[in-house]
This record gives sequence, C-alpha cells and structure tokens, in this order.
Amino acid sequence: MNVLGNFYTLLAARLLNIKNEEGVSIIQHIDFWNQQFNEDWKSPFGFPAVFLEYKTIPWQTVGRHKQLAELQFDLHIASTTKAKSQFNSQFTTRWLEHLQLIDAIHYWLSGFNGTFFGSISRTGLTPDHFYGDIINHVMSFRCTMADTSAMRVYTRVEGDILVLTLPPE
Repeated sequence: MNVLGNFYTLLAARLLNIKNEEGVSIIQHIDFWNQQFNEDWKSPFGFPAVFLEYKTIPWQTVGRHKQLAELQFDLHIASTTKAKSQFNSQFTTRWLEHLQLIDAIHYWLSGFNGTFFGSISRTGLTPDHFYGDIINHVMSFRCTMADTSAMRVYTRVEGDILVLTLPPE
C-alpha cells in the first residue's frame, strides 16, 4: 500500500477507538471526502461520520528518491439532527454531543505519529452548516510525512558491480 493509503488506514483505526460508555465506536462511517452531503449523493452512510480530505501535497526530494512533505488535511466531522440548537431545548444534547465528538477527535489525533509521519497538530476548525439536517465542522490538521516508496537500495557485490534492490511492497 502507498504512503497516503497507509496514513488513511492508521487514521481511521485511531478514530474508531473513540468509544461510548458501552465500548462501541461513536463514529459510524469513515471515508474519503467526495461532497457526500450533496443532494445527488446516492450511497447512504451512518452518522456521526468523518471524511478525510487531503490538501495539495508539496513534496520535496531530499536525496536518494526520498521525499518529505508537510501534509495538510481536513476532517469533515458530520452529525445529523432535525433539532434546534436553542439552549435548554429538549434537543440541545444532540448539538453538545457533536461538539464533544470534535473535542474527542482533537484529543485522539493531537500528537499521534507513526513511522512515516510526525506528530499531528490541529490548525483550524470551520463550521460548514449548509446541508439541511447535517451538522458539519471541518477540522484542519498538519504533520510532516516521508515517502520512501521510490528509494533504491544499492548493495556492493563483487568489485565495482552494484546490484539494485527494490524496496519490499
């Protein structure tokens, strides 16, 4: 799998660790962002949902085909409610649960790192409430990422003969 696919897999696994009191994952759906809240979207999914959107990735080659980038990505964090957000209404809890989920995602991702990416840090939070009954916030993050998939490893064999060994899949 490639570096961005591995990152998505690790991020999704981390987010699924956010559980309620019964030990059940709070997040019901994780996917790549593809304008899913558009009225034309046909595939149903459960809420709360989190969608990953990679921003433009400016890779820099640092030698021997290794590349580094400051990865910037957004998480679209969505809940659904037909409830009004008026304070002390019977539906206030639904909105507060959504805001608690935002805090929980920040908690679980802040400082999270792996072998090919550095500590994740939050850079912003933007409300995006243009989808009827869907409450959506876009939380922005960044981290440093290394891609070594194009690196070549050379091994000296006999004399001046070099053998190219490709990295494992």
